[in-house]
Amino acid sequence: MSTLSTREKILNCTEELIAETGFSALSVRKISHKACTNLAAINYHFGNKQYLINEMLERRLNNLFAIRQRMLDELNPNGEEPCLLKDILHAFIAPALMMVNDHHQGGRRFMKVLARAYAEQSEHLHELLSQRYSGVVKQFAQAIHKACPHLDENTVFWRFHFIIGSMTYVMSDFGGSSLSSQMNESEYFTQSTNQLIDFATNALKA
Repeated sequence: MSTLSTREKILNCTEELIAETGFSALSVRKISHKACTNLAAINYHFGNKQYLINEMLERRLNNLFAIRQRMLDELNPNGEEPCLLKDILHAFIAPALMMVNDHHQGGRRFMKVLARAYAEQSEHLHELLSQRYSGVVKQFAQAIHKACPHLDENTVFWRFHFIIGSMTYVMSDFGGSSLSSQMNESEYFTQSTNQLIDFATNALKA
């Protein structure tokens, strides 16, 4: 079993604290205490709290958006013909829900972080999504628009926005809903993925 580096400990503890108490309650001193390190180590590795939070988010989101990009590219290598709407939505939704059960990608803890970020309207997440991942989101919106020529761009924007909100709710509530539905987690994952894709498809076809 490998020993975590100081950098990894700090990132993990930052993620845990945000999942537990949110962004607004986070302080460098709390991170230092939880990671059993000193303030100088945090400043040395990350510079300040803003950069630390950004890196904590990026290490999960980079992989998520890379998978989404690859799946979208595989649907239509030439980028000319419109793809099936359901396939586009699967490429966007399924990788995010897969993260819930993948400990290496952060699992439910990171889903709680994302839910906190949306609920608190975190500037950290908003700026990061705008600066680093808006290109991928825009490609999905364009693919959806091609698949739904009956919708104008503004309508696609709003419906896609609401779909992302629904997906975020499903991710953050995964554990509780799977227990209350009396399904095992594997079955609940399959059902929630399929139902959310069907819901999103119908919302965009209307």
